[in-house]
Amino acid sequence: MDAKKKYVKPAFRFVTDLGSILECLYEVYGTDGELLLKGEKLSDTVICPFIRMVQKKCSAVDAESLHLMLWKIYMVSARKEAFVADAKKALQLYLKEGS
Repeated sequence: MDAKKKYVKPAFRFVTDLGSILECLYEVYGTDGELLLKGEKLSDTVICPFIRMVQKKCSAVDAESLHLMLWKIYMVSARKEAFVADAKKALQLYLKEGS
């Protein structure tokens, strides 16, 4: 019989840059955004994990509010760079120190 391998937690914590998360969010809004328009729940899309990553960098804001704010920015952004810049400006009020 095979013995189960013991999980070893990494010694370092993986931290993702907000800009990188927003770039990925822009891409998944492009692919899964149509599902939201058709009435799919946010939690049933690939968008949800990226919203949660942004939420972890913010304080006192829920995922649905974050999504609505970022979705509105996405809808008026012509390019990914514009989305990332505008989203960072909008999130400044909510970001935790050091994020």
